[in-house]
Amino acid sequence: MPKRGLIALILSLAALRLIVAYSPPGGSIVEAPTDDPSVAPSVEPGGSGTATAPPSSGVGGAYRDGTFDGPAIDYKYGTAQIQVVVEGGAIVDVNSLQLPTQKGYTKRVTDFFISDVGARVIADQDWKLSTISGATFTTKAYATSIQAALDQARLP
Repeated sequence: MPKRGLIALILSLAALRLIVAYSPPGGSIVEAPTDDPSVAPSVEPGGSGTATAPPSSGVGGAYRDGTFDGPAIDYKYGTAQIQVVVEGGAIVDVNSLQLPTQKGYTKRVTDFFISDVGARVIADQDWKLSTISGATFTTKAYATSIQAALDQARLP
């Protein structure tokens, strides 16, 4: 009997150590870096919900010019609605019309989508992300809205 008690105590302490050492996700959400930092778009400071960049020279003509709103997608943490602005056949703005505003991790995810994901869409000139770890529901809602906006803008 004492052996089992000792083993249980050791395993409990090991588990407690893992729990204490665990650090929940915080700060920024990690994303793969862009291949060429010289072509990375700029992001407006202040969390305005808009990412902007000049159209890239080799991509023009893939989309119709105009402003295209994706549908508002309700999901577990709120609502996501994205707007895409196209000039010269290229995506130049990605606006987050609606994203959740709760505090904590949801706010960090929203901030990430506003600043980094919109800029990535502009750089790639398309939605190329499958799922962002730790933001699965937001990614799916964002993807649905932005894909609908891009489909409206896409040339036949």
